[in-house]
Amino acid sequence: MYLLRQGDCVPLMKSLEPASVDCVFVDLPYFEVVENLGLREHLSGDEHKEWDSQWKDRNEYLDWVVSLAHEWKRITKSNSSIFVFCDEKMEAYIQVRLDEIFLLLNKIVWFKKNSLAKSRTSTFRSFAPVTERALFYTTQKDSTGLEIILPFCFVPYTNYMTEQKKLLGWSVNQFNEFLGYKSIASHWFWQNDIEGQQPQPRFISEKDYSKLQKTGYFQKEYEALRQEYEALRRPFNADGKTWDVIEWANVNVNDNTDHPTTKPLGLYRRILSVITNEGQTVLDCCMGSGTAGVAALELGRNFIGFELKAEYFAIAEARVKSAALSPSFFTLPNNRLHLDVGDSPAQQALFTPEADTAEGKLPAPAPRW
Repeated sequence: MYLLRQGDCVPLMKSLEPASVDCVFVDLPYFEVVENLGLREHLSGDEHKEWDSQWKDRNEYLDWVVSLAHEWKRITKSNSSIFVFCDEKMEAYIQVRLDEIFLLLNKIVWFKKNSLAKSRTSTFRSFAPVTERALFYTTQKDSTGLEIILPFCFVPYTNYMTEQKKLLGWSVNQFNEFLGYKSIASHWFWQNDIEGQQPQPRFISEKDYSKLQKTGYFQKEYEALRQEYEALRRPFNADGKTWDVIEWANVNVNDNTDHPTTKPLGLYRRILSVITNEGQTVLDCCMGSGTAGVAALELGRNFIGFELKAEYFAIAEARVKSAALSPSFFTLPNNRLHLDVGDSPAQQALFTPEADTAEGKLPAPAPRW
C-alpha cells in the first residue's frame, strides 16, 4: 500500500504512529550546493535560487535536518534503517548532527558513471564533482554500546534456550559433551543463567538443535525460532556487490522528470532491495518526484511519501499511482498487499488522496496496510 500527502513534512510525520516505519529513505533538499560545488556558471538564470537557498544559513538548515531526525527516531522501529542522500560539502555537518541520534553504519559514495561534469573538467577550478554522498544509519542506538555486545535480536532466542536448559537441568559442559564440542554451547545461553550476560551470542545450527530435541526439551520448531530471530534483525540483504561505493549512471531521459534533482529509479531499487524486506514500510519525507515510492512499490514494499511543493507532489503522485496500477504490481509477491482495500485496481490505489493543507493533518480513517 502507499500513502501520499502534500505539505510540510515535520507536522505530517508527527501524525504518524510511533514505530510504524521500517526504513527512512530520503534525498534531503540541497542548500547552497550551487556555490559550494562551483555550479553557478553551468546553470542558466536564477533557476537554482528557489531550491538552493531556502534557509538563511547553514545552522538553520542543520537545525531543520535535526527536527526531521527526531521524528524519524520516533516513527521508526528498533531495527530500522535510515538512508540519507546529501551533497559532499554538507555531508560532514549533517553527520555530526545525526551521529548524536543514530548509529552510523556507512558513508556511501555514489559514482555517476555518465556525469556531465566528466566532460567539463576544464571549466572547474577544483576536481570535478562526479559523485554524491549518502549516510547509512540504523536506529539500533544505545549510549552504553550494549547493542554491539548483545544485539537485541538475540534476547528472545537466548531466553528460550536458557529456559529449556534449566528445565533439562544440564550444565553447559553436559551440552558440549552431548553434542561433541569443547565450548561452543556456552554461546547459546545466558552466562550463569543471568539474563543479559552473553558477550558472544550465537544462533544454534539446525543439526545441533535437532539433536537437543531428542532430549524431550527444546520442542519449539527450529524454523519458528529462526524466524523470530530474523524478524528482530535489521534487514540487510548482502550480495557480492554491496560495497560502500556504488557505480550507477545518472538519471536517463526515460526516468527524468521536471524535478531538478530526480534520481535514477534503478539506483533506488538497488539500495532499497538491500536495506529493506518485502512488506516493510518505507518513508520518504522529501519525496520530490516520487522515485523512492515507485521503487518501493515495484519491490513489494509499502510506501509513505510527503512533499511540500504542489508541482512536485503532482509529479510524484502520478508516478506512484502509475506504478501501483501497473500489471506487475498485482502479481506475487505484491498482490498480498491488496487483500483489504477493495475489489478493483482503482479501489486498491485509494491511498493517494487529494493534497492536504500545509498544516499536514492526516484525515481519518488511517490507512489499512
